[in-house]
Amino acid sequence: IVALKKGEEAGQKKLKRWLQMPGWLVVTCVKGDDDFNNPTSLAREDYAACCCAVQNLCLSLHSQGIGTKWTTGPVNFDDRFAEAVGFAPEKEFTVGTLWFGSAVGSSPSPPLKRLAVEGTFTKVE
Repeated sequence: IVALKKGEEAGQKKLKRWLQMPGWLVVTCVKGDDDFNNPTSLAREDYAACCCAVQNLCLSLHSQGIGTKWTTGPVNFDDRFAEAVGFAPEKEFTVGTLWFGSAVGSSPSPPLKRLAVEGTFTKVE
């Protein structure tokens, strides 16, 4: 997919990078019958739920010392990508690809001082 858009060298570079990932998971969401552009639609709610699930998975893996990267590059949304990883693009769409493996380096230290809610929260009346 990348080679067709950016040339053979770029395609080989992308393939090499993806093959170096210890693990990856493609997260999809079933396409609904309603309008995704409607903010009150079930399709929008399903997408938001998938995003929350991915974030929770990343947090869970992090707590076990496993590093993650959630990526949503253009390749993810090409129908050929869907077919390559095994889902029907007419029925589902990609939420993102999650790369995971041993984190390089150490985890960052937690902040020494947490800000009070008043320092991070804005109330709109």
